[in-house]
Amino acid sequence: MRDKNSLPLIIFALIIILTFSWWQFIYEPTQREILAMKLEARRLREVERELLELKARHGDLSAFVEAKELELDAARNFLPSTLEQDKFIDELYRAADFHRARIISVQTDTPSEALQAQVISVKLEADYISLLNFIRDVIDGGRLTTLERFSVESAAGRILSCELSFKIFSASSPSEQAAE
Repeated sequence: MRDKNSLPLIIFALIIILTFSWWQFIYEPTQREILAMKLEARRLREVERELLELKARHGDLSAFVEAKELELDAARNFLPSTLEQDKFIDELYRAADFHRARIISVQTDTPSEALQAQVISVKLEADYISLLNFIRDVIDGGRLTTLERFSVESAAGRILSCELSFKIFSASSPSEQAAE
């Protein structure tokens, strides 16, 4: 009689164990996997939306590529392949004119073989603010430039007489420039 009563209990226990095992080892991992796939699909839809926005904003993206190429060219011009001292001196005169400074003289030293650099000395007269703006404009210009030497004397009134030496750099040595 005891076996007849225990059989439903054993079947019930087996059903509970099988249900628990199914829940633990099949249902929950499947639900986690489904959730992970939903999150991945949402992320991919977001990336697709961003790409469509970029394409709508830049057309076929050729304008975007051209803008990036211009930025790359500007970065390459920061350290040009030659010293191009004439261009640098033109930039000096433009900056002086823009900031109402008067250049008195410009001298160039002989290019350095080892450092691929050249020192350009400038004498100018300007007021204090114009002088600071001139120096900032030259150093922050489109190429690698450092201020080597700086001396200031009071000229007349608010005008300062200055002697500046800038060092400009290039990517190749002057002997390579002569070969070109």
